[in-house]
Amino acid sequence: MNEIVVTGIGIISPLGIGREAFQTNLTKGKTGIKRITSFDSTSLHSNIAGCIEDFDPRGFMSPGAYRRMGRVSSMAVAASIEALDDSRLVLDTMDRERVAVIMGTAYGSSSHVENFYLSFLENGPRGTQPFLFPDTVPNAPASHIAIFHKMTGPNTTFCQNEISAELAMLYARSILLKRLADVALVGGADELSPILFQCYDALGALNRVKIGKGQTMDPKPGRGLVLGEGACVLVLERDDFAAGRGAETYGVLKSGVVKGRITSVGHYEPEGDQMGRAMTMAMEQAGVAPDGVDEIHVSANFSGELERMECRQIEKAFGKAAMHLGVTPLKYLTGDYGGAGTLRAAAILMGFRHQLTPPTVTAAMLEGDPKHPLKWDYSTAGKSRCALMTTSTFGGGSSSFVFVNE
Repeated sequence: MNEIVVTGIGIISPLGIGREAFQTNLTKGKTGIKRITSFDSTSLHSNIAGCIEDFDPRGFMSPGAYRRMGRVSSMAVAASIEALDDSRLVLDTMDRERVAVIMGTAYGSSSHVENFYLSFLENGPRGTQPFLFPDTVPNAPASHIAIFHKMTGPNTTFCQNEISAELAMLYARSILLKRLADVALVGGADELSPILFQCYDALGALNRVKIGKGQTMDPKPGRGLVLGEGACVLVLERDDFAAGRGAETYGVLKSGVVKGRITSVGHYEPEGDQMGRAMTMAMEQAGVAPDGVDEIHVSANFSGELERMECRQIEKAFGKAAMHLGVTPLKYLTGDYGGAGTLRAAAILMGFRHQLTPPTVTAAMLEGDPKHPLKWDYSTAGKSRCALMTTSTFGGGSSSFVFVNE
């Protein structure tokens, strides 16, 4: 059976625009969580998020292209441009029907949905703004990527809250192994919009931190979600196709498993048994024992509920000493959004190439115990051969992926 390799990465994130900026800031442990300035949060309980303040689509495409896109679509297309350039694929020499675009997003262009609805309320059915409608559907980013690059292969979008991008990666891996496509652009993208932030605030789900202009403050685990935004696109290929064109690879997507169970609305799986199953099965499918895993990337998002569940399952999988293991909670630096899975995968894969493992904290620190305050370990030098990435979403879904540096 062929392996699925990653040959290109494109990033628009709170830690930087582009791969190099992201890698530099991640290695330093620089946070992308800051005071929100893009909309008024005065009346809300929180005013912090993983914000992207320096993205300009003009740096990637012409106004004639991006003026038809919502912000989330323009970020996704920009990430796809960088990823394709990084992969050195020459699309003009390829059959574009053999190139797939698979995306994951939790909410798509929530700002366009709000604006379209407001135009309906204010002006009635005949006064709605038709140019807003195309981007109100969640598959708009995937469609814009395909249109921009003239790709006519499989085009699919997954929306399942915080494992949206993970489902996209798993599906892309499947269609490549089945030879339904030769190349897949796989991405995750979501935006931070006023309506989305207000909804989470109304539910009491946010980390209640408010800071003044110019101030910085690190949110604490266990006190509520910190939202984020961004887009990351990976170029996936079968290893035989990549080798045939002499492509350089970042690493291998060795295995991926998704599990789930019924939970109460707005909550994570209580005990995390399905998350534990996903972790175990992903390692078994990859032929990797727990002591062969060099990195553990967790989906901790400051909620507390997710952190406690992840800690229990890590301890079950890796033994009593697991609470002293170093784990990487990337969302502690970028905020949480549904399409974050590909960005977290990119952090693993770029670490493989540059032999720089991302900063870590001990698993015990995730539980918010004052005896174990959050402290990052920046000793990132060293070669890693295998990384486990876990994700869970409210609603009961869980996934695990194993990436290998070969």
